[in-house]
Amino acid sequence: VVLGVAAGATAQQNALQTAATALGAGTIRTLQFTGSGANFSVGQNYTASEAWPRVTVKQYTAAINYDTASMRVELLREMGAVMPRGGGAPFFGEQRQVQIVSGDLAWNAPPAGAQGQPTAQPGAALERRLALWSTPVGFVKAALANQATTKRAGQNTEVSFTVGGRYRMTGVVSPQGYVERVTTWIDHPIVGDMPVVTTYSGYKDFGGVLSPKNAWPILVYGLPTLATRMVNQQKTASHV
Repeated sequence: VVLGVAAGATAQQNALQTAATALGAGTIRTLQFTGSGANFSVGQNYTASEAWPRVTVKQYTAAINYDTASMRVELLREMGAVMPRGGGAPFFGEQRQVQIVSGDLAWNAPPAGAQGQPTAQPGAALERRLALWSTPVGFVKAALANQATTKRAGQNTEVSFTVGGRYRMTGVVSPQGYVERVTTWIDHPIVGDMPVVTTYSGYKDFGGVLSPKNAWPILVYGLPTLATRMVNQQKTASHV
């Protein structure tokens, strides 16, 4: 029995190494991926029974440097002639956003060719930093660096650890080494201690980078805040 328990624990620890190998976490230092989908205004639904207000995201590009814990996200959002019911900053037509985090600092930058100065976003630093470590490669890197614990979850392996000494992260890794779900928690000014659940599916080889085509971060009550489908990924990330 003791040998069986030890073998099971070893297999669960090996699951993290399998994920590192499958996703290239040991060799990937920078990563860029692009896609499209929609995002939603958290906690701004018109009534409690309605979804959060939805905005189409025509293009989503994230460039990540895992060595420096930096990420630059560019979104091209589009609003129709009628705003969705609820809150959220109003706009019509197309809107470009550039959101950046580097270590403990976060700021928004004007889009290329636009006038303006970068504006500090200290309240967004934690959310953006945890989003970086919630990517499949980022999660595996953070797990290996923060003495993660593992346990069996059906045919999968559950991996848990804390980053920054206090922020919990839990993920589910398949037998093939694919990160299928990542959960963390953020203190949100509207909804309080907010669980952030990101699920990944449809893994594909993007020219040597094995990554999911679909990513759905879901926050509180199962309502989505960002739904994207990836169309391209590459190891070299620019503008980070």
